[in-house]
Order: sequence, then structure tokens, then C-alpha cells
Amino acid sequence: MKTLVVYYSLEGHTEIVAKLLSEELGADLLKLELLRPFPNKGFKKYFWCGKSSVFREKPALRTKMPDLNQYDLIVIGTPIWAGNCASPINSLIDIVRNDYALAGKKIGLLVTNGGGSIKKCVKQIEKTLNGCIFLKPLHFINPSKEQREEIVSRIKTWINENLRS
Repeated sequence: MKTLVVYYSLEGHTEIVAKLLSEELGADLLKLELLRPFPNKGFKKYFWCGKSSVFREKPALRTKMPDLNQYDLIVIGTPIWAGNCASPINSLIDIVRNDYALAGKKIGLLVTNGGGSIKKCVKQIEKTLNGCIFLKPLHFINPSKEQREEIVSRIKTWINENLRS
């Protein structure tokens, strides 16, 4: 099964898991990069990232998208900002909806946050990519490099539950 793990990560938490997930799946890995990056420190980070997420903005991406039609499974990785997906995911979804016919394609969600519910973020993606087959979300709270073994173990469990049936 040809797989792509595409993700956005501001502080590196989502990136840690996305890289390990792509290794376990033998998947291609694509990091979303912005033309104008968000601030990553202090009040500006929370203000601009939160505002961008709440208003469902679609910041311009520097990343060039591969042909998504060649993949059987696409895993979308995002941190949660103000209860929503990170706004670069809105940009990704907009590209996907406009440029590709993904109905019936398997979609996995990798979500990281500092705690709390992921339901709003999951619904946001499922609603905008209707017609796709969504796997059970893979969720991590504040993952770090020091948790590598635990993260890999949870990834393997997720793979067995969702892809080995």
C-alpha cells in the first residue's frame, strides 16, 4: 500500500510522530512549509496561530504537493490550535479538494496537542474531505523525542488495528 504522511509542525511535536509513523509505514513523508512562517515564541505565537486557526485561514504553502492520486493512504498530521486543526492544514485540504478526486481513499489523522479533546479538529477534516474512508485517529499529548519507544509502540498498535485487518 503506497502511503504518504503529510504534516505541519510549528514546535516539532507533530514532526516527531510523523517521522516515526512514516518509518513504520515505509511511507513517503512531506512537511508543509509556509511562505511566511508563523512566530514560534511568546504572545505572538499564540495570537497569530490561534487567530489563524479560529478564522480557518489558509496560509500560502511553500511546499509543492506530489500527485496524491498515486497514494492508497494519506495520513494528515496536525497540532491542535485553539481547538481546531492548524491553519496550514486548511491550505492542504483546500488544495486536495480542488485538485484531486479522493473519494473512497483511506485517510489517517495524526493529531498532537497539549491535552483536551480532538473531536473538533477531527470533525473539521472529516467534514471537508467527505467521501473518504477515515481511520481511527492517532493522538498524542505533548510527544517528545524521549518518548520514542512509547510512540513507536502506539504507532504499531494503530497500524495493526487500522491496516492489518
